Amino acid sequence: MALTPPCPICGREASSAIAGLCFGDKPHLPSAVTLHGCAECDFAFTWPRDPFGYRDYYAAVANDTAQRHGQYRNHPQADILANLIGSRPIRSVLDFGCGGGGLLHVLAERFPHVRFLGFDVNANFPSDLPNLRFTDQFPQDGHDLVILSHVIEHMADISQIKALFDLVGEDGLVHIEMPDPKHYISVPQPHFGYYVDRLHINHFSQRALLKIAPQGFDVLIGGTYRMPYALGDFYPAQYVVLQNRRHEQAVPEAIDAYLQAEAQRWADIRAQLHGRRFFIYGFGDNFHRSLSPGGPLHGLEGNIIAVIDRNAATLATSSRSALQFMDPSEIARIDGALIVCTVSQFSDLAEGFRQAYPNSEVQYL
Repeated sequence: MALTPPCPICGREASSAIAGLCFGDKPHLPSAVTLHGCAECDFAFTWPRDPFGYRDYYAAVANDTAQRHGQYRNHPQADILANLIGSRPIRSVLDFGCGGGGLLHVLAERFPHVRFLGFDVNANFPSDLPNLRFTDQFPQDGHDLVILSHVIEHMADISQIKALFDLVGEDGLVHIEMPDPKHYISVPQPHFGYYVDRLHINHFSQRALLKIAPQGFDVLIGGTYRMPYALGDFYPAQYVVLQNRRHEQAVPEAIDAYLQAEAQRWADIRAQLHGRRFFIYGFGDNFHRSLSPGGPLHGLEGNIIAVIDRNAATLATSSRSALQFMDPSEIARIDGALIVCTVSQFSDLAEGFRQAYPNSEVQYL
């Protein structure tokens, strides 16, 4: 019995074959493939997949002439990208796997101040626009926007897809567009099983795509739409835009830095309260949080005379706290003492204290 292939994303054993497909002989490509799925990654893929064979195949075929300028028809995609470019400080755009260059030609006409570069294995043709050029030499990194338009579904090596994220600079964007497998059934094409072939070897969900995106790339926008198509009028497409935020702190480190800064910010208040006795007004989360390490009341539990609360009698019997509780009406005992208020300071709170306890100093936390 043939072994089930590993998922190219997570490496776990994939499902048994969903389908087996046969094709005619063609240089560099397999004549028979099986389609497998990975439920963990929400991903389907063909097998076998030879990265070198696919590389040689695409190097030998001509670019998509139907997508060159003057014939480019996917204007919904161009509008999505134009809105992105027009709303951000983007000056350098790379279309990796640009095909005939039609998408870049449309964008370069709309944004003459932006530099556009199209790369493909055989994109050695000239441009008629001063801000657009094409190359078959692997591009350098540092672009503000990298476009991967209907490219990654053709790439046999997932690690090479991951490496493409390095082409975008700090805070830059990666726009990825690909077929949407979950809508194949709702947009049928004239030919049997058209969406499953030996060229579309990866069938990504957005969840699967995010599994291969490097840590530090966050989703900016995404969506689905019907891409204009010659064969069946429309093609189900999905896109996602990721932002390079790898230079920023990870969330755990960012929260740790925040709490350290908070401890420093409240250190002076804690020092001022250290040698004093005071009442607490407010027995909620803010009070209890202030007792935590770094908080303004940390280590000062013994300085608290009592907690002022309208439900003092109930709290005295039901609360597990060792603190004393006092009704706000006990003005004679409260007025003149320091009151530390841990309730959010509403507009009428200060006036209420002035009226009830005119001789008291109030410290708000």
